[in-house]
Amino acid sequence: MEAQAAARPVPVTAGDKYALQSVGAGGLYVSAEVDTGGDREGMLRARTAADSVDDLGSWEKFTLHTDDKGWTATLRSEGNGNYVTTERNDTGSHENLLRARGATVGEWEKLHLKKQADGTYALSAWTNDGYKYVTAEMQDPDTDRGLLRARSDSVGSWEKFRLVYLGEENASDEGPRPSPAAPAPAADFRVMTWNVCANHNGDCLNHRVDGDALGSQIAARLGSGAGQYKAVFLQELCESHAKKIEHALEEATSSGWDVRFAPIKYEVDGSSVKAARTCNNAGSESAGWTDRGAYGIALAVPDSNVWYASYDLPSPKNRTIGDTWVRMEQRTALCAVLPAQALQFCTAHFSAGVAQDDADGTKRREQAAMLQDIVHSYTPAGYRTVYGGDFNSVPPDSASPDTPKDVLTSAYAADRECDEGRSAARVRDGRATKPLGTRSIKIDYLFAPSDATLVSCDVTADAGRSDHYPIQARFVLPAR
Repeated sequence: MEAQAAARPVPVTAGDKYALQSVGAGGLYVSAEVDTGGDREGMLRARTAADSVDDLGSWEKFTLHTDDKGWTATLRSEGNGNYVTTERNDTGSHENLLRARGATVGEWEKLHLKKQADGTYALSAWTNDGYKYVTAEMQDPDTDRGLLRARSDSVGSWEKFRLVYLGEENASDEGPRPSPAAPAPAADFRVMTWNVCANHNGDCLNHRVDGDALGSQIAARLGSGAGQYKAVFLQELCESHAKKIEHALEEATSSGWDVRFAPIKYEVDGSSVKAARTCNNAGSESAGWTDRGAYGIALAVPDSNVWYASYDLPSPKNRTIGDTWVRMEQRTALCAVLPAQALQFCTAHFSAGVAQDDADGTKRREQAAMLQDIVHSYTPAGYRTVYGGDFNSVPPDSASPDTPKDVLTSAYAADRECDEGRSAARVRDGRATKPLGTRSIKIDYLFAPSDATLVSCDVTADAGRSDHYPIQARFVLPAR
Protein backbone atom coordinates (compact mmCIF):
# COMPACT_ATOMS: atom_id res chain seq x y z
CA MET A 1 0.00 0.00 0.00
CA GLU A 2 1.13 3.52 -0.72
CA ALA A 3 1.98 5.73 2.22
CA GLN A 4 2.02 8.74 -0.11
CA ALA A 5 -1.60 8.38 -1.14
CA ALA A 6 -2.98 10.37 1.78
CA ALA A 7 -1.17 13.46 0.53
CA ARG A 8 -2.44 13.10 -3.04
CA PRO A 9 -5.74 14.49 -4.37
CA VAL A 10 -7.32 11.08 -4.97
CA PRO A 11 -10.32 11.03 -7.32
CA VAL A 12 -13.47 9.36 -6.08
CA THR A 13 -15.76 7.81 -8.65
CA ALA A 14 -19.31 6.58 -8.26
CA GLY A 15 -20.14 2.91 -8.46
CA ASP A 16 -19.12 -0.45 -7.05
CA LYS A 17 -15.56 -0.64 -5.73
CA TYR A 18 -13.40 -3.78 -5.95
CA ALA A 19 -9.96 -4.99 -5.03
CA LEU A 20 -8.23 -7.65 -7.12
CA GLN A 21 -6.61 -10.43 -5.13
CA SER A 22 -4.24 -12.69 -7.04
CA VAL A 23 -4.58 -16.41 -6.39
CA GLY A 24 -1.17 -17.19 -7.94
CA ALA A 25 0.50 -14.54 -5.80
CA GLY A 26 -0.74 -16.14 -2.61
CA GLY A 27 -3.52 -13.64 -1.99
CA LEU A 28 -1.56 -10.45 -2.64
CA TYR A 29 -3.70 -7.53 -3.77
CA VAL A 30 -3.16 -5.80 -7.09
CA SER A 31 -1.78 -2.28 -6.84
CA ALA A 32 -1.62 0.49 -9.46
CA GLU A 33 1.90 1.88 -9.19
CA VAL A 34 0.84 5.49 -9.46
CA ASP A 35 4.19 7.00 -8.44
CA THR A 36 6.29 4.89 -10.80
CA GLY A 37 7.47 7.04 -13.71
CA GLY A 38 7.87 6.67 -17.45
CA ASP A 39 6.25 3.83 -19.36
CA ARG A 40 5.76 1.93 -16.09
CA GLU A 41 3.62 4.62 -14.48
CA GLY A 42 0.38 3.15 -13.20
CA MET A 43 1.49 -0.44 -13.92
CA LEU A 44 -0.58 -3.08 -12.13
CA ARG A 45 1.29 -5.43 -9.81
CA ALA A 46 0.15 -8.14 -7.39
CA ARG A 47 2.29 -6.99 -4.46
CA THR A 48 0.21 -5.71 -1.52
CA ALA A 49 -0.34 -7.82 1.59
CA ALA A 50 -3.25 -6.86 3.83
CA ASP A 51 -4.95 -8.57 6.76
CA SER A 52 -8.20 -6.77 5.98
CA VAL A 53 -9.64 -4.77 3.09
CA ASP A 54 -9.83 -1.90 5.56
CA ASP A 55 -6.03 -1.74 5.27
CA LEU A 56 -6.09 -1.17 1.52
CA GLY A 57 -5.28 2.22 0.05
CA SER A 58 -6.50 3.96 -3.07
CA TRP A 59 -3.84 2.22 -5.19
CA GLU A 60 -5.57 -1.12 -4.51
CA LYS A 61 -9.10 0.09 -5.25
CA PHE A 62 -10.83 -0.03 -8.63
CA THR A 63 -14.27 0.95 -9.91
CA LEU A 64 -15.96 -1.30 -12.43
CA HIS A 65 -17.28 0.39 -15.59
CA THR A 66 -18.73 -0.67 -18.94
CA ASP A 67 -19.34 1.26 -22.12
CA ASP A 68 -21.03 -1.61 -24.01
CA LYS A 69 -23.85 -2.51 -21.62
CA GLY A 70 -21.87 -5.22 -19.84
CA TRP A 71 -20.33 -7.12 -22.76
CA THR A 72 -16.99 -6.08 -21.29
CA ALA A 73 -15.79 -4.33 -18.14
CA THR A 74 -13.18 -1.66 -17.56
CA LEU A 75 -11.26 -1.05 -14.34
CA ARG A 76 -10.77 2.53 -13.17
CA SER A 77 -8.03 3.13 -10.64
CA GLU A 78 -8.96 5.02 -7.53
CA GLY A 79 -5.30 5.95 -7.17
CA ASN A 80 -5.12 8.24 -10.19
CA GLY A 81 -8.59 8.18 -11.77
CA ASN A 82 -7.35 6.54 -14.98
CA TYR A 83 -8.76 3.53 -16.79
CA VAL A 84 -6.67 0.35 -16.92
CA THR A 85 -5.19 -0.16 -20.38
CA THR A 86 -3.63 -3.22 -22.04
CA GLU A 87 -0.42 -1.92 -23.61
CA ARG A 88 -0.56 -3.83 -26.90
CA ASN A 89 2.42 -2.12 -28.45
CA ASP A 90 4.91 -2.65 -25.62
CA THR A 91 7.55 -5.30 -26.24
CA GLY A 92 9.50 -7.93 -24.35
CA SER A 93 8.52 -8.68 -20.77
CA HIS A 94 6.15 -5.67 -20.80
CA GLU A 95 4.18 -6.72 -23.86
CA ASN A 96 0.46 -6.29 -23.04
CA LEU A 97 1.28 -4.84 -19.64
CA LEU A 98 -1.74 -3.51 -17.71
CA ARG A 99 -1.39 0.16 -16.73
CA ALA A 100 -3.82 2.66 -15.21
CA ARG A 101 -3.23 5.40 -17.76
CA GLY A 102 -6.32 5.60 -20.04
CA ALA A 103 -8.12 8.94 -20.07
CA THR A 104 -11.18 7.49 -21.84
CA VAL A 105 -12.57 4.01 -22.51
CA GLY A 106 -11.57 2.46 -25.83
CA GLU A 107 -10.81 -1.04 -27.08
CA TRP A 108 -7.53 -1.22 -25.15
CA GLU A 109 -9.39 -0.66 -21.87
CA LYS A 110 -11.92 -3.49 -22.26
CA LEU A 111 -11.69 -6.75 -20.34
CA HIS A 112 -13.90 -9.84 -20.43
CA LEU A 113 -14.65 -11.35 -17.03
CA LYS A 114 -14.61 -15.14 -17.03
CA LYS A 115 -16.01 -16.61 -13.84
CA GLN A 116 -14.28 -19.86 -12.84
CA ALA A 117 -15.74 -22.89 -11.10
CA ASP A 118 -14.10 -21.89 -7.81
CA GLY A 119 -15.69 -18.41 -7.88
CA THR A 120 -12.54 -16.60 -8.98
CA TYR A 121 -12.25 -14.64 -12.23
CA ALA A 122 -9.95 -14.74 -15.22
CA LEU A 123 -9.53 -11.47 -17.10
CA SER A 124 -9.36 -11.70 -20.88
CA ALA A 125 -8.01 -8.82 -23.00
CA TRP A 126 -7.85 -8.35 -26.76
CA THR A 127 -4.22 -8.09 -27.88
CA ASN A 128 -2.44 -7.92 -31.23
CA ASP A 129 -2.33 -11.72 -31.07
CA GLY A 130 -5.98 -12.25 -30.18
CA TYR A 131 -7.57 -12.73 -26.78
CA LYS A 132 -5.16 -13.44 -23.93
CA TYR A 133 -5.68 -14.04 -20.23
CA VAL A 134 -4.12 -11.64 -17.76
CA THR A 135 -1.27 -13.18 -15.77
CA ALA A 136 0.40 -12.11 -12.53
CA GLU A 137 4.08 -12.56 -13.46
CA MET A 138 5.40 -13.88 -10.16
CA GLN A 139 8.69 -15.04 -11.70
CA ASP A 140 9.71 -11.54 -12.78
CA PRO A 141 12.43 -9.90 -10.66
CA ASP A 142 12.43 -6.91 -8.33
CA THR A 143 9.96 -4.14 -9.14
CA ASP A 144 8.46 -6.16 -12.00
CA ARG A 145 7.54 -9.05 -9.73
CA GLY A 146 3.80 -9.68 -9.89
CA LEU A 147 3.17 -7.29 -12.81
CA LEU A 148 -0.04 -7.98 -14.71
CA ARG A 149 0.02 -8.56 -18.46
CA ALA A 150 -2.25 -10.30 -20.96
CA ARG A 151 -0.20 -13.16 -22.37
CA SER A 152 -1.71 -16.57 -21.51
CA ASP A 153 -3.90 -18.88 -23.62
CA SER A 154 -5.14 -20.86 -20.62
CA VAL A 155 -6.18 -20.29 -17.01
CA GLY A 156 -3.98 -21.40 -14.14
CA SER A 157 -3.46 -19.99 -10.68
CA TRP A 158 -1.48 -17.01 -12.04
CA GLU A 159 -4.50 -16.09 -14.18
CA LYS A 160 -7.04 -16.27 -11.36
CA PHE A 161 -8.17 -13.25 -9.36
CA ARG A 162 -10.74 -12.72 -6.66
CA LEU A 163 -12.94 -9.68 -7.16
CA VAL A 164 -13.26 -8.47 -3.58
CA TYR A 165 -16.29 -6.22 -3.19
CA LEU A 166 -15.52 -3.07 -1.21
CA GLY A 167 -18.93 -1.44 -1.36
CA GLU A 168 -20.40 1.38 -3.39
CA GLU A 169 -18.45 4.58 -2.77
CA ASN A 170 -21.34 6.97 -3.30
CA ALA A 171 -24.09 4.68 -2.01
CA SER A 172 -24.47 6.06 1.48
CA ASP A 173 -22.89 8.27 4.06
CA GLU A 174 -21.75 6.36 7.11
CA GLY A 175 -24.13 5.78 9.96
CA PRO A 176 -27.91 5.61 10.23
CA ARG A 177 -30.21 8.28 8.93
CA PRO A 178 -30.19 11.10 11.54
CA SER A 179 -33.31 11.89 13.50
CA PRO A 180 -35.30 14.80 12.09
CA ALA A 181 -36.02 17.97 14.02
CA ALA A 182 -38.92 17.52 16.39
CA PRO A 183 -41.32 19.14 16.14
CA ALA A 184 -40.87 19.46 12.40
CA PRO A 185 -40.89 23.13 11.39
CA ALA A 186 -43.11 24.58 8.70
CA ALA A 187 -41.35 24.61 5.33
CA ASP A 188 -41.89 26.72 2.20
CA PHE A 189 -39.68 25.78 -0.72
CA ARG A 190 -39.38 24.97 -4.41
CA VAL A 191 -38.20 21.78 -6.12
CA MET A 192 -37.53 20.84 -9.74
CA THR A 193 -37.17 17.58 -11.65
CA TRP A 194 -35.71 17.37 -15.15
CA ASN A 195 -34.49 14.56 -17.37
CA VAL A 196 -31.65 16.48 -19.05
CA CYS A 197 -30.89 13.81 -21.70
CA ALA A 198 -27.13 14.26 -21.48
CA ASN A 199 -25.78 10.74 -21.90
CA HIS A 200 -26.22 8.42 -24.92
CA ASN A 201 -29.11 9.79 -26.94
CA GLY A 202 -27.65 11.26 -30.11
CA ASP A 203 -30.98 12.95 -30.88
CA CYS A 204 -30.54 15.22 -27.85
CA LEU A 205 -28.51 18.41 -28.08
CA ASN A 206 -27.06 17.59 -24.64
CA HIS A 207 -25.66 14.32 -26.00
CA ARG A 208 -22.00 15.30 -25.45
CA VAL A 209 -22.34 18.44 -23.36
CA ASP A 210 -19.83 19.20 -20.61
CA GLY A 211 -20.62 20.05 -17.00
CA ASP A 212 -20.29 23.81 -17.30
CA ALA A 213 -22.82 24.00 -20.12
CA LEU A 214 -25.26 21.64 -18.39
CA GLY A 215 -24.93 23.49 -15.09
CA SER A 216 -25.77 26.76 -16.83
CA GLN A 217 -28.91 25.22 -18.36
CA ILE A 218 -30.10 23.91 -15.00
CA ALA A 219 -29.43 27.16 -13.15
CA ALA A 220 -31.23 29.12 -15.88
CA ARG A 221 -34.33 26.97 -15.39
CA LEU A 222 -34.48 27.98 -11.71
CA GLY A 223 -34.78 31.62 -12.73
CA SER A 224 -35.01 34.53 -10.32
CA GLY A 225 -36.41 32.30 -7.56
CA ALA A 226 -33.33 30.08 -7.46
CA GLY A 227 -32.71 30.83 -3.80
CA GLN A 228 -36.05 29.26 -2.83
CA TYR A 229 -35.10 25.77 -4.11
CA LYS A 230 -34.37 22.97 -1.68
CA ALA A 231 -33.89 20.17 -4.21
CA VAL A 232 -33.26 19.53 -7.89
CA PHE A 233 -33.83 16.02 -9.27
CA LEU A 234 -31.88 15.14 -12.41
CA GLN A 235 -31.93 12.10 -14.68
CA GLU A 236 -29.74 10.99 -17.61
CA LEU A 237 -26.58 12.87 -16.82
CA CYS A 238 -22.94 12.01 -16.27
CA GLU A 239 -20.77 11.66 -13.20
CA SER A 240 -18.45 14.49 -14.29
CA HIS A 241 -21.42 16.88 -14.46
CA ALA A 242 -22.08 16.74 -10.71
CA LYS A 243 -19.46 19.19 -9.41
CA LYS A 244 -20.04 21.64 -12.25
CA ILE A 245 -23.78 21.65 -11.54
CA GLU A 246 -23.01 22.16 -7.87
CA HIS A 247 -20.93 25.24 -8.70
CA ALA A 248 -23.64 26.61 -11.03
CA LEU A 249 -26.28 26.26 -8.31
CA GLU A 250 -24.05 27.93 -5.75
CA GLU A 251 -23.48 30.86 -8.07
CA ALA A 252 -27.20 31.16 -8.84
CA THR A 253 -28.30 30.98 -5.21
CA SER A 254 -25.31 32.46 -3.32
CA SER A 255 -25.45 29.46 -0.98
CA GLY A 256 -23.80 26.07 -0.63
CA TRP A 257 -25.05 23.03 -2.55
CA ASP A 258 -24.22 19.35 -2.64
CA VAL A 259 -24.86 17.25 -5.77
CA ARG A 260 -24.94 13.50 -5.24
CA PHE A 261 -24.69 11.05 -8.14
CA ALA A 262 -25.74 7.40 -8.48
CA PRO A 263 -24.81 5.32 -11.55
CA ILE A 264 -26.95 3.12 -13.75
CA LYS A 265 -25.37 -0.34 -13.94
CA TYR A 266 -25.28 -3.43 -16.13
CA GLU A 267 -24.48 -7.00 -15.14
CA VAL A 268 -21.23 -7.95 -16.85
CA ASP A 269 -21.39 -10.96 -19.18
CA GLY A 270 -19.82 -14.09 -17.72
CA SER A 271 -19.96 -12.75 -14.18
CA SER A 272 -22.21 -12.05 -11.22
CA VAL A 273 -21.05 -8.43 -10.79
CA LYS A 274 -22.43 -5.15 -12.07
CA ALA A 275 -20.54 -2.29 -13.69
CA ALA A 276 -21.46 1.37 -14.00
CA ARG A 277 -22.17 2.29 -17.60
CA THR A 278 -19.97 5.07 -18.94
CA CYS A 279 -21.42 8.16 -20.60
CA ASN A 280 -20.51 8.94 -24.17
CA ASN A 281 -17.46 11.21 -24.20
CA ALA A 282 -17.74 14.96 -24.56
CA GLY A 283 -16.07 16.76 -27.44
CA SER A 284 -15.42 15.31 -30.89
CA GLU A 285 -12.99 13.04 -32.70
CA SER A 286 -11.30 15.99 -34.39
CA ALA A 287 -11.00 18.10 -31.24
CA GLY A 288 -10.38 15.18 -28.90
CA TRP A 289 -12.62 13.29 -26.50
CA THR A 290 -13.18 14.07 -22.82
CA ASP A 291 -14.29 11.38 -20.40
CA ARG A 292 -17.54 12.11 -18.53
CA GLY A 293 -17.48 9.09 -16.22
CA ALA A 294 -20.52 6.97 -15.42
CA TYR A 295 -24.09 7.88 -16.35
CA GLY A 296 -27.05 7.88 -14.02
CA ILE A 297 -29.15 10.16 -11.82
CA ALA A 298 -28.32 12.99 -9.44
CA LEU A 299 -29.87 14.80 -6.51
CA ALA A 300 -28.93 18.38 -5.67
CA VAL A 301 -29.70 19.64 -2.15
CA PRO A 302 -28.32 22.37 0.13
CA ASP A 303 -24.99 21.38 1.63
CA SER A 304 -26.55 21.19 5.10
CA ASN A 305 -27.54 17.62 4.24
CA VAL A 306 -25.68 15.04 6.31
CA TRP A 307 -26.98 11.73 4.98
CA TYR A 308 -27.84 10.20 1.63
CA ALA A 309 -28.33 6.74 0.16
CA SER A 310 -28.82 5.06 -3.20
CA TYR A 311 -30.99 1.99 -3.74
CA ASP A 312 -30.97 -0.60 -6.52
CA LEU A 313 -34.54 -0.95 -7.77
CA PRO A 314 -36.02 -4.22 -9.10
CA SER A 315 -35.04 -4.28 -12.77
CA PRO A 316 -35.43 -6.57 -15.79
CA LYS A 317 -32.78 -9.28 -16.11
CA ASN A 318 -30.51 -9.87 -19.08
CA ARG A 319 -32.17 -12.37 -21.39
CA THR A 320 -32.44 -13.67 -24.93
CA ILE A 321 -35.18 -12.04 -26.99
CA GLY A 322 -35.61 -13.85 -30.27
CA ASP A 323 -32.03 -14.61 -31.24
CA THR A 324 -30.51 -11.61 -29.50
CA TRP A 325 -28.94 -11.43 -26.04
CA VAL A 326 -30.34 -8.22 -24.55
CA ARG A 327 -28.62 -6.52 -21.62
CA MET A 328 -30.87 -4.61 -19.22
CA GLU A 329 -30.23 -1.54 -17.10
CA GLN A 330 -30.15 -1.77 -13.32
CA ARG A 331 -32.33 1.18 -12.28
CA THR A 332 -31.71 3.15 -9.13
CA ALA A 333 -33.16 5.63 -6.64
CA LEU A 334 -31.31 8.26 -4.62
CA CYS A 335 -32.31 10.06 -1.40
CA ALA A 336 -30.90 12.76 0.87
CA VAL A 337 -32.14 14.39 4.07
CA LEU A 338 -32.11 17.84 5.66
CA PRO A 339 -32.58 16.95 9.35
CA ALA A 340 -32.99 20.54 10.58
CA GLN A 341 -36.03 20.97 8.31
CA ALA A 342 -37.20 17.35 8.76
CA LEU A 343 -37.13 17.00 4.97
CA GLN A 344 -36.20 14.06 2.78
CA PHE A 345 -35.84 14.24 -1.00
CA CYS A 346 -35.73 11.23 -3.32
CA THR A 347 -35.45 10.79 -7.07
CA ALA A 348 -35.53 7.80 -9.41
CA HIS A 349 -35.54 6.82 -13.06
CA PHE A 350 -37.73 3.81 -13.85
CA SER A 351 -37.34 1.27 -16.67
CA ALA A 352 -38.07 2.57 -20.16
CA GLY A 353 -41.22 0.60 -20.93
CA VAL A 354 -40.22 0.00 -24.55
CA ALA A 355 -40.60 -3.31 -26.35
CA GLN A 356 -37.46 -4.88 -24.87
CA ASP A 357 -37.42 -3.11 -21.49
CA ASP A 358 -40.44 -3.88 -19.29
CA ALA A 359 -43.08 -3.57 -21.99
CA ASP A 360 -45.88 -4.89 -19.74
CA GLY A 361 -44.97 -2.74 -16.74
CA THR A 362 -44.13 -5.58 -14.35
CA LYS A 363 -40.83 -4.11 -13.21
CA ARG A 364 -42.07 -0.52 -13.16
CA ARG A 365 -44.83 -1.60 -10.75
CA GLU A 366 -42.16 -3.22 -8.56
CA GLN A 367 -39.98 -0.12 -8.82
CA ALA A 368 -42.89 2.09 -7.80
CA ALA A 369 -43.68 -0.21 -4.87
CA MET A 370 -40.07 -0.11 -3.66
CA LEU A 371 -39.98 3.67 -4.02
CA GLN A 372 -43.06 3.84 -1.82
CA ASP A 373 -41.23 1.69 0.75
CA ILE A 374 -38.20 3.99 0.57
CA VAL A 375 -40.36 7.08 0.98
CA HIS A 376 -42.59 5.75 3.74
CA SER A 377 -41.54 2.45 5.33
CA TYR A 378 -37.76 2.98 5.33
CA THR A 379 -38.00 6.56 6.59
CA PRO A 380 -38.03 7.33 10.32
CA ALA A 381 -41.12 9.03 11.66
CA GLY A 382 -40.97 12.80 11.51
CA TYR A 383 -39.52 13.23 8.03
CA ARG A 384 -41.62 14.79 5.25
CA THR A 385 -40.59 13.45 1.85
CA VAL A 386 -40.82 15.07 -1.56
CA TYR A 387 -39.92 12.72 -4.40
CA GLY A 388 -40.06 12.56 -8.15
CA GLY A 389 -38.25 11.94 -11.38
CA ASP A 390 -38.74 10.20 -14.70
CA PHE A 391 -41.03 7.26 -13.94
CA ASN A 392 -41.58 6.30 -17.61
CA SER A 393 -45.27 5.67 -16.93
CA VAL A 394 -48.43 7.63 -17.70
CA PRO A 395 -50.77 8.68 -14.84
CA PRO A 396 -53.72 6.48 -13.82
CA ASP A 397 -56.28 8.86 -15.39
CA SER A 398 -54.30 9.65 -18.53
CA ALA A 399 -56.25 10.00 -21.76
CA SER A 400 -53.23 8.65 -23.64
CA PRO A 401 -53.47 5.18 -25.20
CA ASP A 402 -50.23 4.25 -23.41
CA THR A 403 -50.35 1.40 -20.92
CA PRO A 404 -50.05 0.35 -18.18
CA LYS A 405 -51.76 3.11 -16.24
CA ASP A 406 -51.58 1.54 -12.78
CA VAL A 407 -47.85 1.92 -12.09
CA LEU A 408 -48.32 5.01 -9.90
CA THR A 409 -51.71 4.23 -8.38
CA SER A 410 -50.22 3.72 -4.92
CA ALA A 411 -48.21 6.96 -5.16
CA TYR A 412 -51.33 8.98 -5.97
CA ALA A 413 -53.18 7.27 -3.11
CA ALA A 414 -50.47 8.06 -0.54
CA ASP A 415 -49.21 11.47 -1.66
CA ARG A 416 -50.02 14.50 -3.79
CA GLU A 417 -48.59 15.00 -7.27
CA CYS A 418 -47.98 18.63 -8.12
CA ASP A 419 -50.18 18.67 -11.25
CA GLU A 420 -52.91 16.53 -9.69
CA GLY A 421 -56.48 17.84 -9.85
CA ARG A 422 -56.10 20.22 -12.77
CA SER A 423 -58.89 18.33 -14.51
CA ALA A 424 -62.00 17.30 -12.56
CA ALA A 425 -62.62 14.53 -15.08
CA ARG A 426 -59.07 13.17 -14.83
CA VAL A 427 -57.91 14.03 -11.33
CA ARG A 428 -54.83 11.80 -11.43
CA ASP A 429 -53.38 13.32 -14.57
CA GLY A 430 -51.31 16.33 -15.55
CA ARG A 431 -49.62 18.24 -18.32
CA ALA A 432 -47.33 16.43 -20.73
CA THR A 433 -43.63 16.33 -19.92
CA LYS A 434 -42.36 14.21 -22.81
CA PRO A 435 -42.93 15.42 -26.39
CA LEU A 436 -43.02 12.62 -28.94
CA GLY A 437 -43.27 12.64 -32.71
CA THR A 438 -47.06 12.58 -32.94
CA ARG A 439 -48.15 13.23 -29.35
CA SER A 440 -46.99 14.20 -25.88
CA ILE A 441 -47.34 12.31 -22.60
CA LYS A 442 -46.74 12.84 -18.89
CA ILE A 443 -44.02 10.59 -17.48
CA ASP A 444 -42.22 12.97 -15.06
CA TYR A 445 -43.57 13.66 -11.56
CA LEU A 446 -43.21 15.55 -8.30
CA PHE A 447 -44.97 14.12 -5.23
CA ALA A 448 -45.29 15.70 -1.78
CA PRO A 449 -47.05 14.59 1.44
CA SER A 450 -50.83 14.70 1.26
CA ASP A 451 -51.01 17.56 3.79
CA ALA A 452 -48.75 19.79 1.68
CA THR A 453 -50.16 22.99 0.22
CA LEU A 454 -49.35 23.31 -3.45
CA VAL A 455 -48.60 26.96 -4.19
CA SER A 456 -47.55 26.41 -7.81
CA CYS A 457 -46.77 23.68 -10.31
CA ASP A 458 -45.15 24.79 -13.56
CA VAL A 459 -44.54 22.69 -16.65
CA THR A 460 -42.99 24.84 -19.35
CA ALA A 461 -43.41 23.24 -22.78
CA ASP A 462 -39.79 23.92 -23.68
CA ALA A 463 -37.37 21.00 -23.55
CA GLY A 464 -34.39 23.18 -24.42
CA ARG A 465 -31.48 20.90 -25.29
CA SER A 466 -33.21 17.93 -23.63
CA ASP A 467 -36.17 15.80 -24.75
CA HIS A 468 -38.21 16.35 -21.55
CA TYR A 469 -39.90 19.36 -20.05
CA PRO A 470 -38.89 20.15 -16.46
CA ILE A 471 -41.46 20.31 -13.65
CA GLN A 472 -41.08 23.04 -11.02
CA ALA A 473 -43.23 23.23 -7.91
CA ARG A 474 -43.56 25.25 -4.74
CA PHE A 475 -44.81 23.40 -1.68
CA VAL A 476 -45.68 24.58 1.81
CA LEU A 477 -45.54 21.96 4.54
CA PRO A 478 -47.21 22.59 7.92
CA ALA A 479 -45.35 22.27 11.19
CA ARG A 480 -45.86 18.95 12.92
